[in-house]
Amino acid sequence: MIKRLFPQDSKQFNTLKSFFSSFKKDSIDRIEMFFPMWCMLAFQHYLVKSFEIGIFNSLNITINKNYLFSFMMEDLIGIFNITFHTVLFLWLMNRFNFFGFFRTVKSDLQINFLLFLVTFALFDTLLFGKMMFGFFLINVVLYIIYRSNSILTQSLSLILVIIALLFSINFNEPIVATSCAIYLPFLISSLIFKSKNLIVYSQKFLPLIIFIFISTKELWFGFIGLSYFLFFNMYHYFVFKKKYDFLRLDLT
Repeated sequence: MIKRLFPQDSKQFNTLKSFFSSFKKDSIDRIEMFFPMWCMLAFQHYLVKSFEIGIFNSLNITINKNYLFSFMMEDLIGIFNITFHTVLFLWLMNRFNFFGFFRTVKSDLQINFLLFLVTFALFDTLLFGKMMFGFFLINVVLYIIYRSNSILTQSLSLILVIIALLFSINFNEPIVATSCAIYLPFLISSLIFKSKNLIVYSQKFLPLIIFIFISTKELWFGFIGLSYFLFFNMYHYFVFKKKYDFLRLDLT
C-alpha cells in the first residue's frame, strides 16, 4: 500500500526519503529492538489490573481478570512507562558505551539486549510475583532461539514453552497460556523439518504473537505496536527501498 501511494523516485517519495533519512541509524536500530521490552512492560500493566499483587495492594486497584480492549485514563501509566524506559535506555546507550552487559559486544547488540531483558524479567518476578514467571520463560526462549538454532536449543525452547503454558494454565493467566499454545506449532515445525525459514519464523513470530494477545487486553498497546510496524515499514521502504523484515532482532 505504501508503495502504491508513494512510487519510488516520485516527488513525494524523495521528500519522505529525506525525512526518514534524517533519523540516526543507531537510534533507529535500538528502538527497533525495544519491541520485546515494550511487550513486557505492557504485560506488567495488565498483571497489575488483573491479579492481586502484594506490592500494589495499597493502591486499591479494582481487579478484573476478564476485561477486554482496555483504553482508559489509567492506561496512560502504561504509555508513560514505555516512553520512560525507551528514553532512559536510549540516553544511557548514547551517554555510556559500557551501559549494561548487552553493550559489551557491539556486533551482537540485539542478542545481548535480549539477555538483558531476561535479567529484567527475572528481577520483575520479585515485584510482580509468580504471575510474571511465565513471561520470564518466554523471554528466555526468545533469547536462546536467537542465540543458537541448534536442535538442542530448539528442544530446550520447546520444553520451556510447554512449562510456561502449563504454569499459566494452572494460574488461569490467558495471555501467556494462549500465546504459548499458538506458538508451539511454529517451534515444533522448525524442530522437525530443520528448515532455516521455519527457524526464522519461530524467532519473529514469538514477540508478534505475544503482542497480539496483550493487545486483546490492552488496546492502547495495540495502537503503539501498529504505529511501530507502520513506522519501520515506511522507514525501510523510503531509506532502503525494500520491504521491512519485521522483528528480525538479529539484524542491524
